[in-house]
Amino acid sequence: MGAVTGITNDAALSYYKIVAPHLISGLNIFNAATAILMSLMIATVHKYGYRNILLVLLPMTAIFMALTCVTTNQITIMIAYTISWTAIGVYDLMYPLMWTSYVPRKIRTKMFSVVMIVNLITQTICTFFGGKAVVWFFSLLQGTSYRDASIASGRPELMHGQVLANYTNAYRILLVITAAVTMLAFILALFIHDVPRDYRSEASEESTTPAQKAAIYKKLLNKRTIMWIVYIAGVQLGARLIAVYVPIYLNNYLHIPRDVSSSAIGVYDLMYPLM
Repeated sequence: MGAVTGITNDAALSYYKIVAPHLISGLNIFNAATAILMSLMIATVHKYGYRNILLVLLPMTAIFMALTCVTTNQITIMIAYTISWTAIGVYDLMYPLMWTSYVPRKIRTKMFSVVMIVNLITQTICTFFGGKAVVWFFSLLQGTSYRDASIASGRPELMHGQVLANYTNAYRILLVITAAVTMLAFILALFIHDVPRDYRSEASEESTTPAQKAAIYKKLLNKRTIMWIVYIAGVQLGARLIAVYVPIYLNNYLHIPRDVSSSAIGVYDLMYPLM
């Protein structure tokens, strides 16, 4: 899933800039919709469990991501984007909860750091090579050298006819491969076995009185929790208002070739976990 995030946060957005410009112009609205849907799905974890949600989310990601590659209808692409990005986002929010449930307390911090680093390194690698893969597929479809395809990718707004079709199809090939990787994650999710106590309090929810619930929520109103919520809100604000436009800005407005811009974003992604 780290690999999937690496592609979707970079190459996929440049693809949607070509096939669904109205999606990109209103990207903040669609990201707001995905955030609401993500919140609703995370709220059901205690009811359905991690495994059941993963077994639904992963095929949804693959199917609706692939759907954006087989249609040119902008409404369909917008809906498919919202659903697939919601599924990807829920995973990013849910795996820390899963790690807390399944890893012993003594090694939890160490192992959680390991899994986050692996996730981010995989994301970095796929971001770094995602643009290069697009240019390579484009060069094969176009029948030109990699260098010529790279130069042409710096000005996608000048492409027309078969050239634009080949460039768009290069993105589609990469996204279909990404959808296949998501299905691989689905197969791995089949081996997860959980029981209700992994994601739900053993005490019956019906036995909890309103006063007891109020006392539980009151414990959350402390300095550390509030600071953490503000921190996460700030990170998400920057990620959803600014970061999503970076690959489009580099490629479409600064006219940096697709493979070079993905390398720049990949280097940033590598620095992110180190910092």
